[in-house]
Amino acid sequence: MRVWDSFGKHGEERSFLLKIDAFLLLYIVLSYLIKTLDSTNINNAYVSGMKEDLSLYGNELNLFSTFYSVGYFLGSVPSQILINRIRPSIVIPAIEIVWSIVTMTTAACQSAKTIYVVRLLMGLLEASIFPSFSHIIGSWYTPEELGKRYSLFYMAQPLANMFSGYIQAGVYTSMDGLGGLQGWRWLFIIDGIVSVPIACYGFIALPDYPNQCHAIYLNSRELQVANIRMLRAGRKAPEKITRKKFFAMFKTWRPYVFLPLYNFALLSMYFNYFNLWLKYLKIYSVQQINVIPTGGYALALVMGYVLGSISDTIGKRWPCWAFVIVLQFTGCVILAIWPVSFAAKMFGFLIGFIGYAGFPLMLTWSSEAFQDDPMSRGVLVGMGNSVNMIIGFWWSIVVYPAVQAPNYKGGYKVIAGIIGLLAIFVCLFGYMCKREERIKGAVINAYGLAVAQSDYDEMTEQELNLVSRKTAEVRDSDAESAEVLESEKKVPDHVVTEIHASA
Repeated sequence: MRVWDSFGKHGEERSFLLKIDAFLLLYIVLSYLIKTLDSTNINNAYVSGMKEDLSLYGNELNLFSTFYSVGYFLGSVPSQILINRIRPSIVIPAIEIVWSIVTMTTAACQSAKTIYVVRLLMGLLEASIFPSFSHIIGSWYTPEELGKRYSLFYMAQPLANMFSGYIQAGVYTSMDGLGGLQGWRWLFIIDGIVSVPIACYGFIALPDYPNQCHAIYLNSRELQVANIRMLRAGRKAPEKITRKKFFAMFKTWRPYVFLPLYNFALLSMYFNYFNLWLKYLKIYSVQQINVIPTGGYALALVMGYVLGSISDTIGKRWPCWAFVIVLQFTGCVILAIWPVSFAAKMFGFLIGFIGYAGFPLMLTWSSEAFQDDPMSRGVLVGMGNSVNMIIGFWWSIVVYPAVQAPNYKGGYKVIAGIIGLLAIFVCLFGYMCKREERIKGAVINAYGLAVAQSDYDEMTEQELNLVSRKTAEVRDSDAESAEVLESEKKVPDHVVTEIHASA
């Protein structure tokens, strides 16, 4: 297993992959990191002076999440239709600039009601980010690269949470009272200021999709490499969303298995109120309350990259995800039998952070399972977020009421049940994928992915045409490269195995 697979490539593919990592992947990680940083900072601000300054002694913290969820729900599916109509490289950075302005207005809020409005707007603006980034990543990387990229993308969440703890501790120490503003207000100003240059970078870094790329840093030959790679993987290019295609999706099994799977994976993460427990103990300073949870986020970062890389190497996602689910369940059961010892509670909270490592494995698996339908790859993630936000309207208030913190009477018992349901739907998702492969009479390509025979034949012909065109372009300038490409054309690197009905 390589530390980073780009260095194992050769020639134009290596150059192409390094560029995509340096521009697309870097931008996506930075952008998502800042968005997550703001969401986390609400909790950190709450325990760092906001509660007392704004007299938040009810369920206001829960309602901050609820109003954010309302905005996110309203924007999830419409944002995917918008990005399907207008280039992501224009829409997403423009949204980020507006988001930066709204974020900074949080510093001026003087009551819970004004924060409700701000959180609603932020949810509406952020709704396009995660599903769009998820779709774009899946449109550029092959299966042997995808797991670790999805992990790095999603690991921006624990990374942001780590930074948030340190930043809030530093701001509280050095900036509290500066300019007459409390430290928690400066946190949101810093978020907005940092986000602006990242948004501007997005206008350059986002390449849209291989079949409709406008990136100035990729030349025509590298774009041909990009398209050949996707053809070999069997991944169809994005296409216009129509009403007929949208409703046809609901005639398949995919929404009815994927959406519960997606939301059980999100709901299974139970560590969000770790810092409230630390505050309840009354033995830690404000700085320590913000810094201690970073140990769990560090664990998530390491495990996310390791498990993503292992899944790329073995070509399967579910074994690594099963490992994560077992650890999540163990930690949640410990908290469900509260009270237990201090050490056991600390272990139960910290091991729960590994749930971060499971979600990108699910994204990778579903991206490969739905690679024949680009609309499913994009819209279903947006719908999954919409469903999650509907649940978010009431979930935290019912399962984690702030007035019960930190010993939620039924919260961790409920989550243990959710993790059990997640395990069941992981098995169901795998079964339905195999069943669909048998029904369609699919073939297995070089990456171990199922492709319909008709699609495979069409893609092979397109690939040979692209290779022929590429060979002609380089023949005059580089005879050696042309010879390599001719051999590539004559001996395709597909290893095809029919899936028999008895499989």
